[in-house]
Order: sequence, then C-alpha cells, then structure tokens
Amino acid sequence: MIIHIFENIPHHYHNFIKFFVKYCGLEFQHRAYIESSRDPEVDEKNVQLLNELGCQTAIYRDHQQLILLMKQEDKSSEFIFHSLLNRRLWLKLLLTNLPKRSSWVSWGADTYQYLIKKQDMKQCVAKLVHSITCKRMHYVKSLNPGDGKLISQLLGRNKVETLPYPLVGVEKPETLSSKKHKVQTILLGNSAAKSNNHFELLDSIKHLAKEDILVLMPLNYAGTQNYIDSVITQGNRIFGNKFQPILDMLSKTEYDQLLADVDITVFAHDRQQGLYVAYYMMLHGKKLFLKASTSTFENFKSYQFDVHSLENLSQLTYEQLKQTDPVKQVTNQNILLENFTETALAKKWHHFFGKLSQQH
Repeated sequence: MIIHIFENIPHHYHNFIKFFVKYCGLEFQHRAYIESSRDPEVDEKNVQLLNELGCQTAIYRDHQQLILLMKQEDKSSEFIFHSLLNRRLWLKLLLTNLPKRSSWVSWGADTYQYLIKKQDMKQCVAKLVHSITCKRMHYVKSLNPGDGKLISQLLGRNKVETLPYPLVGVEKPETLSSKKHKVQTILLGNSAAKSNNHFELLDSIKHLAKEDILVLMPLNYAGTQNYIDSVITQGNRIFGNKFQPILDMLSKTEYDQLLADVDITVFAHDRQQGLYVAYYMMLHGKKLFLKASTSTFENFKSYQFDVHSLENLSQLTYEQLKQTDPVKQVTNQNILLENFTETALAKKWHHFFGKLSQQH
C-alpha cells in the first residue's frame, strides 16, 4: 500500500491522486491522507471525490492525529509526503520509526524556509531535526535539480533525485494563436502568499499602465487579509480599473479558462513555485517571465525552453510584449509535451512506486 500525505491544498491532491490512480493504479494500491479544511462538509466532499477515484482517503486534523493514523497502517505500507512544511511534524516523525517507511517530495517552501540569514534558536533546532529525519527516509525528491542541490546543501541529504509532477488534465491546444489584436492580459503571481512578491510584480509592469492591458492577480488563497488589501490598494492605484484581483476560489475548469485568456504570466518568486501555471504557459505558447536567479528559470533553460527574465521586463515596450514568435511557441510546446505531461512522467512515477513496493 502506498499512502500519499497532503497538506490542506485540495487542488493539489485532487489532481495528483487522479494522475496516480489513472497511470499507476492498476499495479499499486493507493491511499490518501489529507489535512482537514476545518469545514466538515468540505472535508466530506473531498473524501468522497477521492474515494470515487478508487483511492481510500482519511482526514487528519493535526500532526498528532496523522502520526496515529500512520502507526495504525500495516508495516508493509510506504508513505509519501507531498510537501512537508510542518516543523512539529518533522519532530514527531524523528521520535518514531516511521521515517524508515517514508519518502518526502519537496515542493519548495518546505526547503526554502531555512534560507534565512539570521536564524534564531528555534529555527536552528528545526533545521537540525529536519536534517536528521530526512536522512533516515527512503527517498527524498525535488521538483528540479536546483532544489535538489539546495536540499543537499541545507540538510545534508546526499542523494536527492528529481521527480517533477505533470501538468494534469490539460490537453494540447488545437492552435497557438498570437492574439495580437485583443487587450493584452497579464497574470501576476499565483496566490496571495507573500512569497509571490506582489509589490515587485506590480512595479515590474507599471510602465504599461497607460497601455491596452488587463492585469489579473490571484489573491484567492494564502496570505492575510491585511496584506491582500494592501496589494489591491496598490494595484488599483497604479492600474485603476485595468487591475482585477481574483478573490474567489476557482474550479480547475474555471482556472484553466482564465489561463487560456492570459497572454503573459509574470512571477517574482525567489524560489520554485507555480509550476502548473508555468507548464500551462509553455504548452499554449504564451510568454513567461521569471527571476533568472530561481531554480525554475535555470531548469527551464536547461531544457531549452524560451523563457524570459523578470529583470528585463521593465525595459520591454508594449509592442515588444505583443510580438510572438511561432517557431519558439512550437518549440516550447514540444519540449513540454516530451517532458512534463502525464504521459511523459507516468513512467518515472511508476518506477518510483515500484521501488517503494520492493522495500518489503
């Protein structure tokens, strides 16, 4: 039995459990533990949807209940943590034998939380606990090689393999339209988390404020209300009615439609984040701007994707941004299809599950 453990981000576990069951479900048995949303009706619906996929699912309220659930499982079960941000959970794991049956797939924030110049005593202890525990795990995976190197540097784990998640449930578009004659729609960031560096995003395109643009900014999850309000105030100040914050949670269909209407996506993260959006842009021949210092930018360049540096964005005119290169669009799409679709990554995840099954 392979047991997938997710934090309270439903659009992550619904997509990836569907992928695991569809592409790796015939040979392996899958079960899921998902963190409670604190709303019983929402929890019940999420469990029902995952059960309908053929994946038995349990809800955990906190790290203590999660540990109890894990201890109740058969000794042959293997656990995969899809992100593991909770420092108390790392400590609880250290005090058990469960790491010997566990693997951790780092999503970014769970690793980058230790990139602090001046760590206090609690942070130093948390990092030590994290380091010891992850060294005891079967496998540690990163979403790109740069993050893998960082895990080795920060936590001392010698072997970190790269295993990306696929772009789930998105078909290849029939055409790659240039859309030169409509309002240029620019997506800034992917959530309300401060790691999006929203004020930096707004500043990066303020020179386009008088142009025919629509600025979309997802602020519908993560982040505090005071922070969200301050971002909206700044967006309205610079762009007026051209600025449109997205405050309601969207279904996957609604989110995909929003991305289909986007021409340019701009990220100002200092770390790997927002890969679903990035992959979607590549598949649909749309422009993507990232900080050149990020592992995501480095990884995309290693695949020969045509991606753009955030640092150069403020120097580009509206007309330059509207221009498209059909050859580069097709190249990006082909690279994405060959490397980051469900079909492309199914073999790698299947191989991983196979190695876990061989442990017992």
